[in-house]
Amino acid sequence: MQLHVVLENAIEHVAAELSDLSCIPNDAQKLLSNIATLESAVSRLEDEIVSLHFQLIQERNERRLAEYRFKQLPSQAQVIYLPRNDTLDGMIMQEENISPEILQRAELGRLKKQIPEKRLRNYPNQLSEEIVRCVKNIFISLADASIVPSKISSENFQPSTSPSGHLSSSSRWSLSELSALSSWSQSPQIDLQCGNEVLAAGSIFDPYKVRGKLSWNDIGNYSLAKEVSWMSVGKQQLEYAAGALRRFRSLIEQLAEVNPIHLSDNEKLAFWINLYNALIMHAYLAYGVPRSDMKLFSLMQKAAYTVGGHSFTATCIEYVILKMKPPVHRPQTALLLALQKPKVSEEQKKFAIETPEPLVTFALSCGSYSSPAVKVYTPRNLKDELQEAQRDFIRASVGLSSKGKLLVPKMVQSFARALVDDSKLAIWISRFLPQEQAAFVEQCVSQRRQSFLGSRNCGVLPFDARFRYLFLPERLP
Repeated sequence: MQLHVVLENAIEHVAAELSDLSCIPNDAQKLLSNIATLESAVSRLEDEIVSLHFQLIQERNERRLAEYRFKQLPSQAQVIYLPRNDTLDGMIMQEENISPEILQRAELGRLKKQIPEKRLRNYPNQLSEEIVRCVKNIFISLADASIVPSKISSENFQPSTSPSGHLSSSSRWSLSELSALSSWSQSPQIDLQCGNEVLAAGSIFDPYKVRGKLSWNDIGNYSLAKEVSWMSVGKQQLEYAAGALRRFRSLIEQLAEVNPIHLSDNEKLAFWINLYNALIMHAYLAYGVPRSDMKLFSLMQKAAYTVGGHSFTATCIEYVILKMKPPVHRPQTALLLALQKPKVSEEQKKFAIETPEPLVTFALSCGSYSSPAVKVYTPRNLKDELQEAQRDFIRASVGLSSKGKLLVPKMVQSFARALVDDSKLAIWISRFLPQEQAAFVEQCVSQRRQSFLGSRNCGVLPFDARFRYLFLPERLP
């Protein structure tokens, strides 16, 4: 029995107190000690192999982009199209086309360049911020969605280069939704005519549009979001992406020399949020977009960054470092997480935040249609930024049905259950809405209670796992 325990400890990389087991010969003690040492070394090497494999795929993609560039692009100088919300690093622009908005972003870029790029390893938070900006710009440049709606109908378009074969039509109304709009005054249960000032009367951009949902006229900061729900590989996109990938790779390599253990709570939290969002996007570029939650979970266990000499997978960052709870709104992922808990060393646990922050729910994006928008998080005003992320997501994703029922994403409902009962969900959500919208929601809830529609005032929108990213613009300092 003693030998069995020692063998288990050796295989589990636990240093056994062999000297106390006099019944085991000295040669056996040495052998068991060697087994424990070798098992630990093998585990570290396996982590390194996963990390190197991830980098190898990224380098292969970079090489293919470069080869395509030299074979396909004409020799004359290229003028690169710069999507909205991008920075100007490495871009060639014509002076007469530079707008005041672009000049402001250029000024922001110059402020960021005060720290030499190669020295960002000494500034973990600034490094994580630049990594997010860089991979965000790669996604936007590969999407170039501004040229698509004028050429082809989004309802029938399934590009072969699209990660999911889906182009979002969130800015369009379906026939049933237009019918619902025209039938407001015909509804005998709920009078929605008084909501003309708070409900959208036309094809306003709604990033979380679903059938039967009436959109708000004002969705706040999400109205400025850049949407990427498909990608194309054109000459201009490849021209920019090739250079951006090289810069991105140099930023990622600096992570190995970063030591975030001694960061403050806010610095550590902002660092890992940015790194998680960047890692998921990087994994999509390297491995492709997964088709299901199960494949996404497998990808999250495979994709990893080396930080401070340790390998951290996306699963490890989310559930160990950031101490997030299993996602109730995604039952498949929650089940897989219960069956395959992430394994980390005691040294890696030292990188984790001290106290869980529930609002991180509204900051992490797994690239799904129901995920929050991605933005850069900074330690200086992190609490305010997380509260703003919560408010912005709720304001953009919550809506009303044509019969006055409040439509709430499953993620918001699951988050709110830790704070309020389902019967008070509508009142809790109203706190995050503008005054006119909050008053209108309360009025609709009151009318439903007085009608035969019953006490069910909220409908839950299931989590939509289709590929899509939303990127919020940065604020100028």
